[in-house]
Amino acid sequence: MRIFSLLLPAGSLCLAILLGLPGAIYAPDALHYRLLALGQRNGVPAPFSARILGPAIAGWLGRVSGLGVDTGFLLLGIVCLVALLALIAGLLWSWRAPIAIFAGIFLMPFWVDIFHDYYLPDLLHATILAAILLCLLFGHTSLAMLLLFPAYLARESTVLVALCLVFAAWRRIPVRPAVIGVLAMLCGGLVSRHYGQSGPASVHGLTGGSYILGKLVWNFFRNVIGVPLWSNTLPECSPIWVVALPHGYHLGAVRLIGLCQPSRWGPVRSVLSWFGIFGIGPALALALWRRLVSPAALSGRLWRRPGFSAEREPSHSAPVSTGPGEPRFSTGFVIVFRFCFVYGVVSLALAPLLGASVDRLVDYGWPFYFVLLPWFIVASRTLPGRRSACILLLHLLACWMAWLGFWHHGVGDLSAALAVLVLNGLGYALVRRYYSVS
Repeated sequence: MRIFSLLLPAGSLCLAILLGLPGAIYAPDALHYRLLALGQRNGVPAPFSARILGPAIAGWLGRVSGLGVDTGFLLLGIVCLVALLALIAGLLWSWRAPIAIFAGIFLMPFWVDIFHDYYLPDLLHATILAAILLCLLFGHTSLAMLLLFPAYLARESTVLVALCLVFAAWRRIPVRPAVIGVLAMLCGGLVSRHYGQSGPASVHGLTGGSYILGKLVWNFFRNVIGVPLWSNTLPECSPIWVVALPHGYHLGAVRLIGLCQPSRWGPVRSVLSWFGIFGIGPALALALWRRLVSPAALSGRLWRRPGFSAEREPSHSAPVSTGPGEPRFSTGFVIVFRFCFVYGVVSLALAPLLGASVDRLVDYGWPFYFVLLPWFIVASRTLPGRRSACILLLHLLACWMAWLGFWHHGVGDLSAALAVLVLNGLGYALVRRYYSVS
């Protein structure tokens, strides 16, 4: 059965390519990265122009193969998808996850969506992040910190990764890897800034903090309240209310702001993303929340076994077994666990505020649901084996129901949102009932 679980990532690879390949070039913002691969950086605005790693590799693959940049992006996407599946399988295998957890992760439509966006840097960045986690787990901290350099060239959101690593690895790694990480981030920032400055200005005429603040407000109204905003620089609708900004208070090129007709799609999309992309993962996390945030869990004490001394455990070791199904404590495990907790929660919470594609942004929280939660379930034995099949069924129904809701926008989106909420509620009740009778 353990060997069979490794066949699930292979099946996920085939399913992702089969369902995710059509229409990939029409993904939002794909044109920007295609222009970068063609060397037309002057036509790409920031921050897209700074994300040079993926387009550079795709352009090189297109030239070497002689098949063009589109084939280069496809080849890069397939390689990254294979690597990401293998790395996450390795993370799960290191903690001896049962086949039910492998099925719950690798039978999700998450892989279809992330491959469908292979023109975007999300897949490449996720692969590098998974490699960083695996390096940290097995004690290769210098290599993990060095990987922050390509990660930053793939996406500037690596700043959040670095901040979460500071929390997770504080006083747990030597000074040398920490210095390597700082230098990697500085070099990545300098290179990214050099390329980012060559693009045209934003249509809004905003940069820095003003742009970020405006983006947060804009997306809050769209994705949380359900009332999209309008401006003279981004006229996405026929506004129902418009007002001119007072003289002297113009925000870049923005002179007029207004409100569009209320739309349910923004809040519904947020609900589908939070409670559907990762199945009933939110329900499991909520049911186990007190244990997840306990000092024993975040410090690693929860996983120490009788007769085992953490002082005798080498800091570079991975979780090994003192017996069948008995994972042991390691420093690398605690760093990865703490990082996945902070990075996952922050990514999930900020997703509706960072862009219109909430589903793609919620995907960034995969370390919480693909690494932390499975490890916690296995190590602390929080779920009974006899109910695994029922929980797995609810989980797969929720994530595929949400996926269909996204594809049938305007018809079944509200029904799908209600369905995933109900399925999460059932999952929560099932887990809490187990606690009440155990």
